[in-house]
Amino acid sequence: MSALVIRTRISVLTPISRLAHAADTERSNCTQMLNKADTLTAYACRGGIQTINETLSEMHTRFRDTLRTKSLRFWVTLGMLFALAPIALSAGGGYVLLNHGVIAPFQDVAERQRDQIAPAQNLRLLIWDSLIPVDEYLQDSDPVHTDTYRNIRGQVEVAFSELISALDGTPQARGLVERARDNWTVADQHATELLSVVGLPGDRHVIETQQRFHGSVVTTTDLLAATYTQISQAIMDDHDMVNRSYERSMWLAGIAGGLSLLSIAFGVVMIGRVLSQSVDRLVDGAIRFADGDRLHRINVSVPPELHRVAVEFNLMIGRIQASEEALAELALQDSLTGLANRRAFDGALDDMWSRHQRFGEPGALLAIDLDHFKQVNDTYGHAAGDEVLRSVASVMRHCLRPSDKVFRVGGEEFSVLLPRTGLSQAHETAERLRRAIGAKAVQSNGNIITPTASIGLAVMSSDVDQSAFVARADTALYEAKRSGRNRLVINHGKGIALAV
Repeated sequence: MSALVIRTRISVLTPISRLAHAADTERSNCTQMLNKADTLTAYACRGGIQTINETLSEMHTRFRDTLRTKSLRFWVTLGMLFALAPIALSAGGGYVLLNHGVIAPFQDVAERQRDQIAPAQNLRLLIWDSLIPVDEYLQDSDPVHTDTYRNIRGQVEVAFSELISALDGTPQARGLVERARDNWTVADQHATELLSVVGLPGDRHVIETQQRFHGSVVTTTDLLAATYTQISQAIMDDHDMVNRSYERSMWLAGIAGGLSLLSIAFGVVMIGRVLSQSVDRLVDGAIRFADGDRLHRINVSVPPELHRVAVEFNLMIGRIQASEEALAELALQDSLTGLANRRAFDGALDDMWSRHQRFGEPGALLAIDLDHFKQVNDTYGHAAGDEVLRSVASVMRHCLRPSDKVFRVGGEEFSVLLPRTGLSQAHETAERLRRAIGAKAVQSNGNIITPTASIGLAVMSSDVDQSAFVARADTALYEAKRSGRNRLVINHGKGIALAV
């Protein structure tokens, strides 16, 4: 039994021993191959390093020899390149600093002035305009005034929304505008109530509501005026900030220029002749604008960024000037009739006469006077007289061309300028006006008043001056009144012709 076991163990262990011996042989062979590979790698590395060192040494020698052969011009040029390298870096950094510290703030100021100041002024004008249709409705109860007010109210709401959106970054100014809108809401409620009144112009409640409406409008415009002042102050503060940024930019540029005396001289000359002059013009223009100068325009050609700022700034000044001129026009308007007044007539007459002298444009003048108007006031009262004046003004506006201009130059006296109009066309226009005035009956306190008008016509000619031209029209008017009133008289210069 033991012998069998031994033989079994031998038969099993013999192959295992053979496999182990073969593994030892293979391990020995691998070790030898690895040793040979390490040896070859070491040789290769030592050979590669030596080759690299030899190549670098050869290149250094060639470069040294090449430098020795270069002329003085080369070395001066090379030195200048090294000297100007800091200038290039300084110029790049200076441009970035100038763009972010000066140009960008200026552009922001210009955009804010365009988006905030002009809309605030326009909104004030719209709110003032809302008074006219409400007051006129209380006088004549004409539904057309209701439509006019609704149109203005819609424009006011849009303008409030746009202005509040533009003031998103200025909470104080936005708060003032929101208060103004709240007051406008109150004013609109009063206006809506007034526009629902029919035939009660003298009612005490109506009068009190009208007074509250006017008060709310005044409060609203005062708040908008305060907003305008606050925006202007903020813009002035921004100007100061930009000035400080500009000063810091110049200080840092001086430090950077200290890297080279030559670079300092060059940089000072260039900045002084190009950038400084342009920036100074922008700053000066901003200061003059803040001081109230609306005629000055900034002239900057370089660089293009500052040129763009100058263009935007000038456009903004033009818009603000137009808004201020619109406000000034209110002083040229007759408050009773809504027509232009005598002051506006003088200016328009000067303009038409100037075009006649320069370009030979024809033109005519109608001098109009309501007949027996004093009798209307004495008989029916001044309120009735005012209603007649408003009615006549409305008739004349509807009978004339858009290019024609009608003015109330006195109590019951009107003047009409007809530019680019000859005698025949002026005659037709004057006669149409006379008939239209006589056909429009005015009701006041149960009374029916039918006004008539006497008209004097004169056309421009080269044989008289401006004052004589006006005198011809007045002479024709006096002749029309002397001849029985309610008629048209034409002064040809050579004589007076009774047209009707």
